[in-house]
Amino acid sequence: MELVLQIATPEAFSAALEAGAGGVSVRLPRNPGEDWWDEVGVWQAAARRRDVRFCLVWDWLVEQPILSRAEEMLAQAAELRPQALVLRDLGLIREARRRYPDLPLHASGAWGCHNSLGLAVAQALGFSRVILDAPLSLKDMALMRRQSQVAWEVTVPSSFWGFPGLCLLPEYLGMDAASELARTGSPSSAQILTAALETLAGLSQLGMEAVQVGWEFRRGESLKQVVKLYRMVWEASPTARLGVLATAREVLAAFGDLLAEVPGEDPVNPGRGPGTRDRGRGPGPERTSPKATPPKDLWLEARDYPEAAALARDWRGPLVVSLTPENYGAFLPEHRRWKPRRLVWRLPAVIRESALTFYHKAMETLRQGGYSRFIAGDWGAAAWVRKLGGEVYGDQTLGVRNVWALKAARELGAARTCLPPGDPDKWRDLIKPDSGFWGYLSHIPPLAVWPRGMEPSLPRTLAGHRLRRVVEGELALLCKRVPENLEAQAGWLQHRGVAPLIVSLSRSGLPWNRVPAGLESRLQAGRPFRK
Repeated sequence: MELVLQIATPEAFSAALEAGAGGVSVRLPRNPGEDWWDEVGVWQAAARRRDVRFCLVWDWLVEQPILSRAEEMLAQAAELRPQALVLRDLGLIREARRRYPDLPLHASGAWGCHNSLGLAVAQALGFSRVILDAPLSLKDMALMRRQSQVAWEVTVPSSFWGFPGLCLLPEYLGMDAASELARTGSPSSAQILTAALETLAGLSQLGMEAVQVGWEFRRGESLKQVVKLYRMVWEASPTARLGVLATAREVLAAFGDLLAEVPGEDPVNPGRGPGTRDRGRGPGPERTSPKATPPKDLWLEARDYPEAAALARDWRGPLVVSLTPENYGAFLPEHRRWKPRRLVWRLPAVIRESALTFYHKAMETLRQGGYSRFIAGDWGAAAWVRKLGGEVYGDQTLGVRNVWALKAARELGAARTCLPPGDPDKWRDLIKPDSGFWGYLSHIPPLAVWPRGMEPSLPRTLAGHRLRRVVEGELALLCKRVPENLEAQAGWLQHRGVAPLIVSLSRSGLPWNRVPAGLESRLQAGRPFRK
């Protein structure tokens, strides 16, 4: 088993080599200077001399305005010749494979692999290793292990409080807000580290190729303490493991304060880089009048199947419904009343491996019935839809933020992808006529996603953003209180070929069978909605 450590300072790097790490990873900042590249080059050379794997982690999405800069950074990363370049952005993945075919690529934890469907896509994309950085159960990981031969690296504990690939906080609230929900320091409590060691004990039976410690280290002393505990648990025999865990708990109770990192700014990446959200307002698309003609291709998203059935009495356009056991069970007895083009099914944000049997049967039945359109939020689900012959509408969490990623999405079979989050002014250079985008006319986006019952306490710094928690099935969501509304831009978006535009009632807080105020009179229905 290879133990991988995330390091951010020379002190932490030296400590990692002394502690016998099997691999070290360094996060690529958004605006690295030449001195940063020089220092990391020294680290890489030292790691090679010690036969330690050196990985460069580029796990943030590339926005269209900095694409030319990203091209230069990709060339510099390839010139560095790391043992692996860890990527999240689909466009970067495509370009790295095309331009530097000999450069080994790993799938970042933020790429969003939650099941064997994602592992299959990662393997097809040419990744030699997939990093799992999400709150997955040992049962689900054991089931995934049986379905895939691609190498794994599991982050323990997860570096993010929830599912990092589903986090939209950077685009909506800025990078600082996103970092508040990420574990970017070091162990801050003995309880978190104890849970990580217990998970590590279970992983030892699954035959993982590597385990990554889920903190970015700055201090050498804390790194050495954590490595010692990880090795103690991992190297213990199955019969001795319970006793070793008890000893580890005693060590943490006595010396937990030694594991606390000093919070502060990343010393290798001070300030805000060009990839963060620009809060200013530059020139943007011409706004349409509130009295403009409504979009021709408008869909409604219902909260559940019963509401979709009620809306269908007055609404003549397509309706979006989440594919859940409850909605599917309510739909089956009434399937004959529907024309297949009327219903568009949204796949869950996270499909656990243990639930794939249900979704496989449900989707096959729907396809046999002529239902072909599905909304997917991760590439594993999107590839599944394409395999069944369906039409994929990719959601915002697919991470399409530049023209490279747009091309790659088409190659993976996405019929259309959702507009990136935030103000369309920011994306005006990306939204070309007939570029293959759809969007939300009105919705309340989930900005972060956790398993139900695992939600963290929100930092005080997020209190002024008017956020709220919403529970949907097995997931807990962090959402804005106020809907995103692009009604004023509907005409401009329609002119650019952005279609459909969806009015989502999910999480809206509106009364059942009602649409947002101001939109009701503009929906292209045959009759007015019931009050």
